[in-house]
Amino acid sequence: MALHSEPDCGRFNGLSLCTGVGGLELGLHVAEPGYRTVCYVERESCAAATLVARMEDQALDHAPVWDDVRSFDGRPWRGKVHIVSAGYPCQPFSSSGLRRGRDDPRHLWPDVARIIRECRPEWVFCENVEGHLDRGFEEVAGELSGLGFGVKAGLFSAAEVGASHIRNRLFLLAHAHDHALRQPGGHPPEGQPARFPASSGPDREPACVGSDRTDLDAVLQPGEGVWPEAGRDAGLPLFAPAPCDLAAWDAVLARRMDLQPELFGLDHGVADRMERYTAAGNGVVPLAAAYAFRTLKAAFEG
Repeated sequence: MALHSEPDCGRFNGLSLCTGVGGLELGLHVAEPGYRTVCYVERESCAAATLVARMEDQALDHAPVWDDVRSFDGRPWRGKVHIVSAGYPCQPFSSSGLRRGRDDPRHLWPDVARIIRECRPEWVFCENVEGHLDRGFEEVAGELSGLGFGVKAGLFSAAEVGASHIRNRLFLLAHAHDHALRQPGGHPPEGQPARFPASSGPDREPACVGSDRTDLDAVLQPGEGVWPEAGRDAGLPLFAPAPCDLAAWDAVLARRMDLQPELFGLDHGVADRMERYTAAGNGVVPLAAAYAFRTLKAAFEG
């Protein structure tokens, strides 16, 4: 596998683990100008095919896709990436699952930690379900602290960036102490647990991020977005209306009769688009990821 050379000054190269359909990557593109994914790691065939399709339409960066985080070797990537992102499986920690934590065979954090140890990035950006705070997060934060990272974390919702659903998610951002950006006081005393800011509340203003209160729209130049400003999608909302908001759906469908929202559909006994539903359920709302990254990074810079 051919690797990129030493990162350019204007680039922010990322290694994406447990990528899914690329929600974290899209969020990083919004939050960090110059961001570029140099490798994806994703084992689910439908999700990997979606990544390839998004590379083809230039929504995601062209990069190799590795099929298993357990066999991925991070050592060749040392010095090649600025950030490792990971949406490691939520099933070990989810309140709707068996809650087996580290005993769950889908518990992939140990391999994510191994790869971080091997490639030594400046930043680590992770996402998981809200239940991770009670099951396993102390282990993750403690291990990152032991690897020489300062850790910031908080709960962020899709509703905060304008979505019609709540979808609370835990986002974690870690920065290596041996890089230029340091927290006041430098390294924490040996054996001292990492400290975390209070969970984000619903009253936080969704349109403003960072200590300078920069709007997310200011990140991209005019005409630089992925979606066209005009054409067949003109006038459609960024997020779909809530299922019960029939008036809003009526307005949307009046402009786009080809859409099929599948509202209140009947069970006909045949599995249909299940892989897409799974990918959406496991996925990350990109604007929420961007908001979380900018907010947590501002906490380091402040």
